[in-house]
Amino acid sequence: MRVPFLEGTISSSQIFSGRTISVQVDEVHLPSGRLVRRETVIHPGAVAVVALEGGEILLERQYRHTAKRVIWEIPAGTIEKGEAPEDCARRELAEETGYLAEKMEHVFSFYAAPGYSTEVIHLFLAQGLHRSTKRLDDDEEIDSTFVPLPKAVEMVRDNEIEDAKTAIGILFTDRFLGEQRGG
Repeated sequence: MRVPFLEGTISSSQIFSGRTISVQVDEVHLPSGRLVRRETVIHPGAVAVVALEGGEILLERQYRHTAKRVIWEIPAGTIEKGEAPEDCARRELAEETGYLAEKMEHVFSFYAAPGYSTEVIHLFLAQGLHRSTKRLDDDEEIDSTFVPLPKAVEMVRDNEIEDAKTAIGILFTDRFLGEQRGG
């Protein structure tokens, strides 16, 4: 397999800066000698939490303006400046669902959309849940419910769950738990 060559950045400019993201345009030099533009969404990174209790996974439903509909998701959120991913995972789980976790295990990290975004999502497995106080942000309206893991897998298969981080989390957890049970 041929390894692609690196691109050399000639110039870079930030064309947008918002509350969570910024957009950067780079002029890059390809190994072939051509000059091209690359547009990149700069994102601080995020967490996603698979929260399990008694064979059920905690799912959320919320309206997503970009998708123009209510979708199923696992608890997730953006990492704040200086915040460790695990601290963010614990914070987001508590804020969005009102649950605290005795055990929070980092599973793996992945790029959300490496073709245009720097966002890396850190996936966590939360267990030993107990009730706390839900503290939604002012711009959030989220309902959460426990769903049996086999039903959640079925929801992914039937495309009822369309969110990538949620599908990844559910399918990984199903596989992980299956291996633990010897399946």
